[in-house]
Amino acid sequence: MKQRTKRLTAGLGVGTLAITGFLAAAPAAFAGTATPTVTCSLPLGQGDKTGPMSVTVDGPTTAKPGETVDLRITLGASPATSPAALNGIKMTPSIDFALSGGATGSVTLAGAETTIDIPANTPIQSPPFSVRLQIPATATGTVDLTPTKTTTATVTPYGNFSTPCAVTGGSGVVQSIAVRSTPETATLSASPGTVEAGKETTLSGTNWTGGGTATPSLCAADGTACNPAGISANSLRIGADGVLSGGVTVAPGTADGTYSVQVTDGARTASTPLTVKKVEVPVPQRKVTLSKSTVRPWTFVKVSGENFTPNTLIALAGVEGANPTFNFGLAWTDRNGRFSSWILVTSKKTTGITAVEVDTSFKFDKLGMAGITVK
Repeated sequence: MKQRTKRLTAGLGVGTLAITGFLAAAPAAFAGTATPTVTCSLPLGQGDKTGPMSVTVDGPTTAKPGETVDLRITLGASPATSPAALNGIKMTPSIDFALSGGATGSVTLAGAETTIDIPANTPIQSPPFSVRLQIPATATGTVDLTPTKTTTATVTPYGNFSTPCAVTGGSGVVQSIAVRSTPETATLSASPGTVEAGKETTLSGTNWTGGGTATPSLCAADGTACNPAGISANSLRIGADGVLSGGVTVAPGTADGTYSVQVTDGARTASTPLTVKKVEVPVPQRKVTLSKSTVRPWTFVKVSGENFTPNTLIALAGVEGANPTFNFGLAWTDRNGRFSSWILVTSKKTTGITAVEVDTSFKFDKLGMAGITVK
């Protein structure tokens, strides 16, 4: 009787194993999850066990007709436990999917045999489970995968068992794969299209490999001589939907000229033109204003200026056209390039007051002027 009890206890542990999940080791571009209710038929006459179990499938979001894709599958915690610890249990899991949308029918995908230990009275978690799915050659549009059953084949000292766990409610699509006969061409654009060396421009694009890694290079205008070191930094990322975003920084010291930026994700490549040019900072217009615009001869007029070179000597002069009228004054700009001073206007011939920067070259070409009437 004691030996019979031991066999049943071990059988219960093996049966509850079928309710546990399958995990995957490989990375994937997209993960979808559903939480259906499952009913597992346990071996050795132990009856059925029912409860919720989440199902997560990781895999690519696009594929070609007839292409084989890698999926990874994670099931949530089991609704049952084993009352006895079981060690060295060999297990081969499989999962059934219903296909809908761009394909119909069903498919059973089995993983490799693995060996696990099951603690007593602990929710059971099985080892990683990865599968390969061949997209039907006739598939078009988007193929949806809905889990319908999991099955665990186990090898134990007490015999070999197969434990099916059928989805009895609450299931849903856990993976959608867009099937395209011809992969769409990746796009790429830069904004702004002209950037200074050492500065960043923003890249954007579509139809890239979902979840891929974008690697940028700076190339000649015709797309040759690509150099990854021409980009000193980048924040590029590709979303699961294949949309590329982020910025790239042109390496400091890059000569002005016409280039192109090339981006690759290992499967797709695209380029966009980019001009590297030092930004010319416009010189502010020198401005001169007078306290009076109409005066009598021998009148003092206050002359103010702005946007001149800071901390610079300014020569003030009355002029008739381009000729001086021998009315002079001096000023000194402050650290903001402003000044204020007085000039005595004596000649009726004076038509304007000029303010000229006096530098070591004595070119007298940095000037501003304001008109005046003397009568």
